[in-house]
Amino acid sequence: MQQGGVNYHTILERLKASDLDAFDILYTHTRERLFVYALSFLKEEAAAQDLVQDLFSDFWENKLFLDVHSSLVSYLVRAVRNRCLVALKKEQNREKFKKQFDYVEGGRVALDAQLENRELRREIEAAIDKLPPMPARVFRLHYIEKLSYAEIAGILNISPATISNHMTRALKSLRESLKKI
Repeated sequence: MQQGGVNYHTILERLKASDLDAFDILYTHTRERLFVYALSFLKEEAAAQDLVQDLFSDFWENKLFLDVHSSLVSYLVRAVRNRCLVALKKEQNREKFKKQFDYVEGGRVALDAQLENRELRREIEAAIDKLPPMPARVFRLHYIEKLSYAEIAGILNISPATISNHMTRALKSLRESLKKI
């Protein structure tokens, strides 16, 4: 069969006789068309160029032309299509693996943060437990229950100034206890 002034049947016969010039002619006349076809699948120029280049390397080095029994151009087009489908499947698998890894890794980071927060909470609770009873109670009412000094003063029947003194004492003691964190 002759296309674009090239008789591919003759080229195939010359390839089977290990004619490197025939390979050059084949490469020169089909490379661009195969690249465009590969690009239509892969959507990336570099990937399409690499795929076509690898096909031609394998075609010559592994004597794949010996397996061609019909149209040489059809064989090359089918080979590009098959290689593109394999490349796309590998990319899908790579993306799937990456998403799974990111999910696991994200979960691990979240779990690490949870454990770290839990440990930090434990250390803060232990430091609060070491406070004298009244500063500890005032601290919990203000920072944990979110009550104002006036509300705490009303609950404990003491002045807001005394609440302030207890908070100052609690914060100073907690800063000292937790400075290693």
